[in-house]
Amino acid sequence: MRGLSPLVVKVEVLYAPTCANHLMWLEKVRKLVENLGEGVVIEEIDVWEHPEALKKYWSDVWQEFKEGYIHYFILVTVNGRAINWYWDIGKVKEAILKEMESGP
Repeated sequence: MRGLSPLVVKVEVLYAPTCANHLMWLEKVRKLVENLGEGVVIEEIDVWEHPEALKKYWSDVWQEFKEGYIHYFILVTVNGRAINWYWDIGKVKEAILKEMESGP
């Protein structure tokens, strides 16, 4: 009988390197993920280098972003669900813990 594989929660941080705050938010999410243990992984995606990543998630500002009008951009997702309140690190933690509790 094979054992169950451990649940992995994937946190994606999509960011624009032109965003003045992206380094601060990346660091906050990194620390959060690190403190939650091995079951949580983080993927950091530079949307200038990987614009195809924007197609996975919807936002009303992305067209302006793609046309070069917006120089700030950060989006946090937990297991493929966009967290609209990424700036509230407590809400990001809440979303991660909810995914961890839901099990495989």
